[in-house]
Amino acid sequence: MARVSVPVRNALAYAVPELFWGITWALTVDGPMVAAFSDDFGGSQGFVGTVWLLGSFGLGVPLLLSAFWVEPLRHKRAFVFWGHIAGGLAMLVVALLVYAAADPLTARVGYLAGTTLFFVSIGLMIPGWLALVGELFSSGTQARVLGLTFLANKLAAVFAGHYIAREVLASAWSGTDQWTLLFVIAGVAGVLGSFPFLWIVEQPRERPPRGSFRAYARSLLEALRDLPGLRRFVFADAIGITVLLTLSYYADAAIRGEGYANEASGDWVALSAIAMLAMSGLIAWSAERVRPRSWMIVGLLCGAGASVAAATGGHAFAYGAAAAGVGIYMATRASCHAPQVMRMAPGRDGTAPIGVALALVMPVQGLGPWVAGNWLIPEVGYGPIFLTVAGLAVLAAALLLLWVPRARLGSPARA
Repeated sequence: MARVSVPVRNALAYAVPELFWGITWALTVDGPMVAAFSDDFGGSQGFVGTVWLLGSFGLGVPLLLSAFWVEPLRHKRAFVFWGHIAGGLAMLVVALLVYAAADPLTARVGYLAGTTLFFVSIGLMIPGWLALVGELFSSGTQARVLGLTFLANKLAAVFAGHYIAREVLASAWSGTDQWTLLFVIAGVAGVLGSFPFLWIVEQPRERPPRGSFRAYARSLLEALRDLPGLRRFVFADAIGITVLLTLSYYADAAIRGEGYANEASGDWVALSAIAMLAMSGLIAWSAERVRPRSWMIVGLLCGAGASVAAATGGHAFAYGAAAAGVGIYMATRASCHAPQVMRMAPGRDGTAPIGVALALVMPVQGLGPWVAGNWLIPEVGYGPIFLTVAGLAVLAAALLLLWVPRARLGSPARA
């Protein structure tokens, strides 16, 4: 039997875990599932917004700190492995807190506490996970590997959303039992899906010793100061990330405003996953011919279309279109954001630039849904919010096309 080459083995080490982690994500913190949990335990639009607020800052603060611990490591594999283990265990904590809750309010508080712990663990791990892609694979294949990775994630999410989530939420069990089971499945899948990262073959690299935290914080600022192209990209991305408002609330609008059953959230998760699956496969197939920035523009335009569909509402087709459009946006950003950041910062360890680029959009990613759920939607309704998001997504696409350079400003390379 032929021996598997190192690049193929490393690609599998990234793709196979997502067959498990697609289940973890789809059953718990995917947008429609947040809305369904809120409905089952008496939450309002404000609760949905609070979930996104805590999740975004739970991700954002660790993203800024991650490089301080990761960059001096000669190997990143163990860090990535244990970071995934921690995320799976956090989901089991959520299951315990929901099961032990004495009333809906306690269950909501437990959900917020446990999912925030989950996002913190993921936030610490993500920059190292993405930077390791930059070390294991050439720049021409990074988007392809990430495309395959998220393709595997969404294959699992289709199954989890359409079969597991729908069947469990349509059962005659109590809400407590339904959600305890979903979080147990998610936690076990997350832990099991961590072990393939041990397949990674990583060459040790000489790293500078870890300096003071003050010097590290200064280096984060220097990453933006020295890379004006990266600054422009982050600004455009911060505008485009408002598409997450549609992801946060289109299912909430359908369930709360038009009376769709909670189990429909499983179908929306599956439909969004199918769209992500198709787009991730297309990116993986053609990544070397189409630039990451171009894919992100396509994703933003699809996110704009999703927002218009959500604003239209009134029919299952509109919410299905919203799910698909948001799924395409998420696929392009997940596959192409980190490769684009690394093209804007050539010759550097990618951990810090990726962490900074992701963290700087977190205030918009978190505060946007929170403000919308607590203040705007109760006053103006869902439709105007979705239409505003559509306009912002088109603006972000125009900025990426016309204002963000193809490569780092001052560099002759073309990204």
